[in-house]
Amino acid sequence: MRHSEIWNLCLTHDPSLGGLYRSINDFARGLEAPILSLDDGRQPRAELSANDGAVRIPCGTGWLTRDCHVMPRRTADEAAAILAPARLLVVHSLFRAHASWAARWAREHGRRYWAVPHGCLDPWSLGHRRLAKQAWLTIHGRAFLAGAERVVFSTARAAKKAAPWVPAESAAVVHWPVDLPGLQDQDEQRRRFRQANGIPEDVPLLLFIGRLHPVKRPVETLHRFCTADTRNAHLVMVCIDDAITKADLVRRIPATHRDRVHVVGPLAPAELAAAYLASDGFVSLSFQENFGYAAAEAMAHGLPVILSPGHDLAADMPHDSAGQLGCGWLLPDDTPQAASQAITEWAALAAGRSASQARLKASGNAGRSWVGEALSFDRFRAALEGMVASGPPGK
Repeated sequence: MRHSEIWNLCLTHDPSLGGLYRSINDFARGLEAPILSLDDGRQPRAELSANDGAVRIPCGTGWLTRDCHVMPRRTADEAAAILAPARLLVVHSLFRAHASWAARWAREHGRRYWAVPHGCLDPWSLGHRRLAKQAWLTIHGRAFLAGAERVVFSTARAAKKAAPWVPAESAAVVHWPVDLPGLQDQDEQRRRFRQANGIPEDVPLLLFIGRLHPVKRPVETLHRFCTADTRNAHLVMVCIDDAITKADLVRRIPATHRDRVHVVGPLAPAELAAAYLASDGFVSLSFQENFGYAAAEAMAHGLPVILSPGHDLAADMPHDSAGQLGCGWLLPDDTPQAASQAITEWAALAAGRSASQARLKASGNAGRSWVGEALSFDRFRAALEGMVASGPPGK
């Protein structure tokens, strides 16, 4: 298909949405397919189109139309005119009117469509606003998912958790892509980042990256670091304000650790890369990560990882003969004891003799090698192109 014959359809395509925004852009690149965004109208976003190429239609200004709970006729007509050449729609996210509208449009015009839930069918997500989501799935969702040629997930575990809602024959697992960065200037980047943030060059540094939202458990991460035996290790927290603010987090740092915990807020891409290169390990205690870009990027930079059981991608990562994660620690549960023990073990290795540091380095190299193979953009693109070419499964 030519690029104009495939379109991505989504809601409010905005960088503030983090991984969702990034993955939709990757679908656009992988399929050479433009993006149609039904925007909420809360703020002007026309300037974003210069960066992401999205075509934007405001959904409306009313209580139900603004967030596309209901799709106004004007919006539907404009979307239909833009999508007229499409032979395949890739519909991102659930629980809004764009999904059921896309299914009707595809059925009426004899077109194909894929569904990409992006974590919407994870039990953690379904537990929030549960009644409204269950009602949508009953009224619209089952038919939408059943009619999709493919329902695309980023991990096998995410697909398994969505099995009650998705026909088995249409479920497809395609890992989102993560670039493998060069490490040739790591020493300089490490020195520069640490100097800029008042971190000694010779201390072990553990990295947290995420929104300050309870699902990411930033407060718990801070507490577990401060209660573990971290020797002289430091923690840097790269974060974006959400339900919790940077100031809230700073106030929670115990006096005994104020010189070893660095809450730096959000970073531009170049500085974020420097943060990875300056660190010796990565930690995420998140309750739910259907993919987890930050963890994947940490591994791409060669960092050993400490991951909660909420990381679905961990099930697809390499494990050793004893079933242990080959590139770090996969916690058995979300208890404080499990997190503190892993952080203590990491700190001991990072501050230990050369043999201990070599073991830690080997874990990081294993993760980097896996990312380079399993999460390459070429592999992602080939998987999408293969599904486009093959058509409905079984045919």
